[in-house]
Amino acid sequence: MPESDLSSGVVIRALNKSDQKAWVAARCSLWADCSPEQAAAEVVRILDDNDQLAVGAFDRAALVGFAEYSLHPHAIGCTTGPVAYLEAWWVASSHRRGGVGRMLIDAGVAWGQSKGCSELASDTWIDNAISDAAHRSLGFEAVDRLIHYRRTI
Repeated sequence: MPESDLSSGVVIRALNKSDQKAWVAARCSLWADCSPEQAAAEVVRILDDNDQLAVGAFDRAALVGFAEYSLHPHAIGCTTGPVAYLEAWWVASSHRRGGVGRMLIDAGVAWGQSKGCSELASDTWIDNAISDAAHRSLGFEAVDRLIHYRRTI
């Protein structure tokens, strides 16, 4: 995946083994109940799976956001398969509402298209209003509650 640069100086690129420490910390920021050991094991699994992608947003070499994607044979509300699925999406509060989240989603869209997908799906907890608003602002539509999303790509 080629690197991309926002006007703010944030760079989006695929995460790799050298990013593990920061990536594990970011995963634990996203999920309060996630242990560092569990996060580290999942990071290794993701890096070893060709049907998954993890991208990071870097500001002066610091990880300020990440997104993780996988291929699903189908997803609720989607009419095609396979479906690119947004498994995790986090942006540091200092970098929210500045385009970082959109760039992370755009990277997943490009990856999904390269894998033959025409839809991107996601989900969030029903009471996560911030995530719901972020998804909707990027073109996702709610198709069920536990909120599942789809987006034509």
